[in-house]
Amino acid sequence: MLQITIPAVEQWDEVNQEFVNLKEQTLQLEHSLVSISKWESKWNKAFLSSKEKSVEETIDYVRCMTLTKNVKPEIYNFLTADNLSEINRYIDAPMTA
Repeated sequence: MLQITIPAVEQWDEVNQEFVNLKEQTLQLEHSLVSISKWESKWNKAFLSSKEKSVEETIDYVRCMTLTKNVKPEIYNFLTADNLSEINRYIDAPMTA
């Protein structure tokens, strides 16, 4: 299991013409057969392949790995480069069951 923290961020809401503050969010992630199955059923292709994944596919896999409850969908748009590097290292680690 991996725990990552997405830092707090302030963003501009174009629709309401105001600043919106998103609080820091800690996510518990688990790279598992269940996560892979969820992702593959949505994208209709193999997750464990050498083909590059789009940014949208990558972020969606993070959603599939998330064990934390009630995460606002927009929080995934604020994953940092460090968050993504840490997640990729976790996925690429040679683990056993």
